[in-house]
Amino acid sequence: RRRAETVAALPLPGHAVRPRESAGSFDHRFDAAAPADIPSDGTWHTVTVGEIPVGLRTEYLCVPSVEQTVYTTLMLSNATGQALLAGPVEVTVDEEFLLTASLPTLAPGCECRVGLGPAEAIGVTRRTNLHESTAGLRNNTTVLDHRVHVELANRLTVPVLVEVRERVPVTSESDIRIEEQADWTAPGNDGEPERHTPGTRLWRAELPAGGTAALDGGYEIRIPAGKALTGGNRRS
Repeated sequence: RRRAETVAALPLPGHAVRPRESAGSFDHRFDAAAPADIPSDGTWHTVTVGEIPVGLRTEYLCVPSVEQTVYTTLMLSNATGQALLAGPVEVTVDEEFLLTASLPTLAPGCECRVGLGPAEAIGVTRRTNLHESTAGLRNNTTVLDHRVHVELANRLTVPVLVEVRERVPVTSESDIRIEEQADWTAPGNDGEPERHTPGTRLWRAELPAGGTAALDGGYEIRIPAGKALTGGNRRS
């Protein structure tokens, strides 16, 4: 028995994660498709237990305020009654191997996003403008008007969906107001499965093959004259 348990101490194969670490308390039964013989030679072996169909769609993601790069992501959805445990996933494009990525645990009915690296054929640029003024009967309110302009360019031969993420300030002060001036949406309004930092806003732009798109938005911060933002009112 001790010899058999030594296998648990072997280093895991690449991208493999133990279920207790990837899913916590997790009870699920997988019925094997057929019996299999596994050599007792003290090494890991891959055995096909079954096949689970998953939904796949490619989405492109960028956060231009942090990095002006668009990344390719793969959205996986599990509409079956079987769980898909964390581990390696091999990605192929047009029957050509692209890379091996890490797949998180995908419970029945859930979705997850897997990153595949930069999309060099999709460009993004971001410009900002800040105008400071005063308002009110006695000019007792400082108005910080932030404008954001994002341009996307699709150099692929197929249409793409690009998700652009921005972030607006969040305040707990009742006398500081933040007024948004954009057609972006807050996460969670459209079934978004991921967790986001407070203040995150999303644009989703559909670009035809060889097409471009321009996104304009912004927000105003209204602060009483006697107050100031920590670190100064002017921000990049």
